Formats: sequence, structure tokens, C-alpha cells
Amino acid sequence: MKRTISQVLIIAVIFGSSALLKGQFNPNMRDRETPFYNTEVVRFPTQYADSSDVTVYLKIPYDNLQFVKFDTVYRAQYEISLVLFDKEGIQADSKIDRHTVEVNTFEETNAMDRFETPMYSFRLHNSMYKLSVGLMDLDTRKTTYRKHTVQLEKMTEKAIQISDLLMIDKVSRSADTINGFTANVMNNLDDKLDEFYLYFTARGPEGPAYMEAAVMTVDNEVIKSKNDTIQLGPKPNGTFVKMDTGGLNYNRYVYKVKITQEKEEAVRRKDFRVSWVGLSNYIANLDKAIEQMIYILPSGKINEMKEAKPEEKKHLFTEYWKKRDPSPKTEINELMNEYFRRVNYATHQFGSSIKDGWRTDMGMVYILFGAPNDIERHPFDLGSKPYEIWYYFEINRQFVFVDDSGFGDYRLVTPLYDTYNSTF
Repeated sequence: MKRTISQVLIIAVIFGSSALLKGQFNPNMRDRETPFYNTEVVRFPTQYADSSDVTVYLKIPYDNLQFVKFDTVYRAQYEISLVLFDKEGIQADSKIDRHTVEVNTFEETNAMDRFETPMYSFRLHNSMYKLSVGLMDLDTRKTTYRKHTVQLEKMTEKAIQISDLLMIDKVSRSADTINGFTANVMNNLDDKLDEFYLYFTARGPEGPAYMEAAVMTVDNEVIKSKNDTIQLGPKPNGTFVKMDTGGLNYNRYVYKVKITQEKEEAVRRKDFRVSWVGLSNYIANLDKAIEQMIYILPSGKINEMKEAKPEEKKHLFTEYWKKRDPSPKTEINELMNEYFRRVNYATHQFGSSIKDGWRTDMGMVYILFGAPNDIERHPFDLGSKPYEIWYYFEINRQFVFVDDSGFGDYRLVTPLYDTYNSTF
């Protein structure tokens, strides 16, 4: 029986363990059943010019932990492992830590708006390091790893040093003093916020310095800015910068902080985006996401969305996916998330210097049908151009790609029939 694209994607989302979604392209691709989490590695200067503090922030949604019922509570247990290697590949430091989470209701175990937010710090000599962060669910024993390169800059005593910029989810106060905060980690602002904070530390020669903070588009157009005087000294001082969200729409932005003291200056930048609750984490730019729906929407509908004003654009996009949400009572739209997960994977896996991966024929087939159950590769057959055959057993389809140019630009030679312009 032939299935529509809608049926194929819904089946893929609901039955995530199906081979339809377990690709064979990249052996390092995360197993969909392993725990998902975000990490952010922030470099902070110390009072010593030859060392830095490296802080690792994690954000783990409850929904991605395995909860087991014990008496009247639901309990999840996980282990965090952090290993640092120096530039010679020798282990420089490590930490292993176990955590237990308990909630009272089953609904809380599936909450995507509740998180574990552990953090860990290392003091290191300024050099280059490789960091491996692992999260293991102690019930399933499945582990996900995140790998980071950490370059710590060597400074003179007179140089101005600024830490990496850290987006803040919320702050805790005593009177007018901020005495604690929760890191955003995902660098994603909810469009319902009226204001937001950024945090950094800085050190330098004793005395006042001029700070310029600006929020810009990715093309360096300044949207809003704030100037102030801060105090520098050998011991790093922490600074919170509050900005309102007026003028920020659903897009990607750059936060820039510049500190100047006499002839010395230092600059840090931070990419972030504005979205809304329920928007897939794989979407960085709404206009780009609408454009990437070319395989499931007629061009007229895409143009209608792209040309709409920001609020109407959000409404059209949200309504489209809302009608196709397999679990409308939850904040997460699994179908939307799956579609843009495939777009993200295709972008990185099938791209070239002249074409984004999601625009290629291989990218199109992967986005529409997911990862194949089997692949035949024929790169060196005599008398034949390189070709691949992708097999999808569940839908009884196969697709043949041929590299006519010899430069890895595989073109689809198997017709897509009626599925090319289908909508769901």
C-alpha cells in the first residue's frame, strides 16, 4: 500500500525506533534513543594572566531522561563524565558525577520546559584542550557525548581580558543586587520575554573602562545598544547587561561587547536567536525554515509565508504545523521537530561548496523519507559512473542516485511520482 509523505513522517515520529530513522550515513550520528542535552563551555579569566577557569553548563530536559516509578514518585538517574585532554592528547583533568531527579506526576517526566542544569568548572593553564562531555542515563545505560575544543588565550598582565558571553535564563536577587543566575545554554530567547540578561567577567589594569554592548543582525546592523562604565582590576569583575527585546523578531542575532581602556580594547561576540515555545530547536531562522519546506508546501504557500509580516508569518507557520501535530496536548510538535532534524542532518551530510545539503537530491529524499534501510554504493564499477541505491523496505521504494560529474554531486534518476508536491 502506498503511503503519503504525511503518513511516512508520522509513522517515523511515533515509531522512532524504526529502521526508517536509523541512518547508515554517519556512524557518529546520535542514536535517537540516547539522551539529548545541550552544553555550553565558557572561558572565564582569573586574576592570573597565565590561567583561566573553564565552566561547563548543561541543560537536560526531563523528557530526555528515563523515569522509573518508585512507590509514589518517579525517579531518573544519570551520570555526567567530563574529560579534558591537552594538546598532546594527555588527560589533563576529569570529573564524574551522578544525579537523581524525582517528580510526583507522570506528566512531569515528559516536560520539555523542565530541566536539570548541572555545571562544572576547571582551572587550567592557558593552552589548547579537547573536552569530552558524556551523559549516561543510568536506567537505559545509553550515553550521548559532546566534544569541544577549548582554546585558552595567553595574555599579558596589562591586557584586557573578557570572558565568553553567557546568555541568562533568569536571575535571583536580594534587593537591587543580583546574586545568582541560571544559564540559558541553548542561546535561544523566548519571544514572550520583555527583557533579557547577558553576563561576562573582565579583568585588566586597575581603573575605569568604557563598555559598549550591542545587539546586531548577522549582517552587523545594530538593532539596539547600551553603553556604560565598568571597573577593571587584576581580579575579574562580573557584569550583567540588561536589554529589552523591542525590535527583535524570529531570527538569529549577534551580541557584541567591547571594552576600551585608553589604547587597550577587547571584544567578544555571541550568536543567539529569538523563537517561541514549541519551535523546533533545529530552526535558527524562520525565513530559512519556511524556505526549507519546499518539499512539502507549494511555492505559492511558501511565498505567502515569507512575505507576511512577522506576527502573521509566525501564525501561518504555527498553524501549518499545529494541524499536523501528532500530540497536540504537548508543547513539542514531534512532526515539525522530525522534519527539521532531517533538514539539519541533510544540510551537514550532503552539502558541497556550491549547494546546501538540504537542496541536493540526496538531501531531498532523506528529508521526505528519512534514512534508508539499506544502501548499495558503487563508486568504482567499470563502465559505469558512480551511483548509489537507497532502499526503503517499509514503503517498498528504492531511489537511484548517479554522480554524472564525478565530483560527488549525486542526482536522483528515480522519479518521485506524486509525492514531490504533496502536502501534509
